[in-house]
Amino acid sequence: MKARHFFGIIAAAPFLASLWALQSCAGQGGPLGGGIDPGLSAAFLALLPAAQKDAAYIGATGCTDNGCHGGRDEEVVYHQWIDTKHASVGTTCESCHGPGSVHSDGPAEDNILTFPKITSAVVCAQCHGKVYDEWRLSQHSKLITSPIMSAVQNPSTYARNSRCVSCHSGLWRTQIDEGGVDVPSMSNAEVQVIANNTLNDVPHTASCVTCHDPHSNTEFLSDDAKQVQLRHAVFNTDTTDIGPGMPAATVTRFNHICAQCHNGRGANPADSALTSGTARPNMHDSNQFNMLMGIGGVEGSGPVIRNTAHANIPGQCSKCHMPDSRHSFTVSFDKGCNPCHTAADAAARTSVVKQEIVDKLYALRNRMNSWALATFGDEDMWEYTATITGEGKTPPNQTLVPIQVKRARHNYYFVLRDKCFGPHNFPYADHLIRIANENMDEVFASSASMPGRDAGLTYERKMAILLSDLERTKRAGWSEDE
Repeated sequence: MKARHFFGIIAAAPFLASLWALQSCAGQGGPLGGGIDPGLSAAFLALLPAAQKDAAYIGATGCTDNGCHGGRDEEVVYHQWIDTKHASVGTTCESCHGPGSVHSDGPAEDNILTFPKITSAVVCAQCHGKVYDEWRLSQHSKLITSPIMSAVQNPSTYARNSRCVSCHSGLWRTQIDEGGVDVPSMSNAEVQVIANNTLNDVPHTASCVTCHDPHSNTEFLSDDAKQVQLRHAVFNTDTTDIGPGMPAATVTRFNHICAQCHNGRGANPADSALTSGTARPNMHDSNQFNMLMGIGGVEGSGPVIRNTAHANIPGQCSKCHMPDSRHSFTVSFDKGCNPCHTAADAAARTSVVKQEIVDKLYALRNRMNSWALATFGDEDMWEYTATITGEGKTPPNQTLVPIQVKRARHNYYFVLRDKCFGPHNFPYADHLIRIANENMDEVFASSASMPGRDAGLTYERKMAILLSDLERTKRAGWSEDE
């Protein structure tokens, strides 16, 4: 398996005997911004291989000596780096990869900080302490281990075919983007090595280098037109690559820095797809960009308001979720919604639309429960088969479930799995729920909800019930796979 310059680059980072004196960012050591990890310097030093501990610094030009990392046609790291902000502020090869003298004398992977540990956010945190602190609070810094463990146990299914690892492992995403190696070309052993490296060395869904190229300026600017060395665009309205039925090989390479992962992975509302795939919802449980753009739900007849201004604002996801480059990815009404809304206006609008969508989703759920109880004697029998099995029950033959119910449950989970409950794209979410109810009207003419089920339930309780559906369906899907 060939890895390009990111994994083999001569590296070095200011390295002094005492931990407190660790140098970075032109002499300013440690995380900037009063980090949540006071042991950052020690954590960085712990990444260095034993053979590098006594190495000395050779300088950036030393990394190009003897035709290395800049002197060969296929390795132009130095020439790419020289044009970056890193170069202008004195962040050199050794600032990230550790002192390079030993590696220069005898290049080897065990005497320089390189792949996989070089992808640790700790490396970047030496200078970008505030960002690191924010990232540590985000879900990107966490790891859902099931997809990675599944790749270890069954590389063909969970790596080469479904490519689950492409989004669930920041290390894998970096390998694809920076290393130029796609998953299907890997052997079982190579898949298992990267999966185990993810679990043991860099256990994150996404780290700094997952989204940013540390060596090169790119053509992809931030939402405010700044060069931040992004690997993909922050704005893209061409949804062809994540459209209904598109394969994993396409959706996981979508040119959008957020939506390359936050998409429905080919969510397909066609009756044929709903009939053939009844084990689980056919949209992934991160279909935020599909909801934002208004694609992937059963739309029925009549005019569809496909998306709102949120889909066309510069930066799209980053405009609202990363105000002031905030890497916790949380929305704040005063920053993320400005200048289109005041904080008070944004808060009020959000409250209203979330209440309405939650109420309507809950009522739709009750109608499907009522239909299942009347038809099969069990209110869970409208669900997907893996979820029913996960509850310890036997699902009905899916030929006995009308296409109208299959359409309704697709839209129910499409709206639910967006996890936003309206603000991403209220008109589309509302439309999908209406179409789901129209389909239920065709097979079940009872009232909108089961008797007494709505009485006295608070918004919070309804939300909890909806989220429990979300969780048990996700859990059942993984259980079925394993």
